Amino acid sequence: MNFARRLLPAVLALASLAMARQPEVSVRFHAEANPRDGEAFSKPVQLHNPDRQAFIEKVPSISEQSIKAMYPFQAKDGSWGAAFKLDNKGRLDLEVLSGERRSSSMVIFVVTKKGIHQVIDVVIDRKIRDGVITIPQGLTELEVAALKKQYGALTAEQFAALMKADPLMGMDRR
Repeated sequence: MNFARRLLPAVLALASLAMARQPEVSVRFHAEANPRDGEAFSKPVQLHNPDRQAFIEKVPSISEQSIKAMYPFQAKDGSWGAAFKLDNKGRLDLEVLSGERRSSSMVIFVVTKKGIHQVIDVVIDRKIRDGVITIPQGLTELEVAALKKQYGALTAEQFAALMKADPLMGMDRR
């Protein structure tokens, strides 16, 4: 009986985690991997900027769990882009990644109930310290609406202060 009383809180906690509502949309930022890392740690992907076959890490370097807010914007190609303000953990992950993986690619995926969309691959060209990561283009209007609903949206004034006149926030397309 005493054992059952001790076990009950753990069982209830696990049950509540299992019943927790899954996010409507997820954003995953995967770093380019070394092809010699093997299938356990990396997977092949087709990059588009420029077109080439590469490998990315299976585990995302940054995920939606680190996103605090976002600012959507219309991209030049007619699709949507978004800048994401990360929490402290995400900021540190981005700073380390952008410092250690300069000149490599990062591939961004959006995951919805309907499937996975490889949005864009970008080149890391410098260290990013401010905790803002930008998808310059490639999001759909429905993805942006779901992201705004999930994370909230920064105002144009808040975003401008974060951007500091650098439109890609340390990430550049090839």
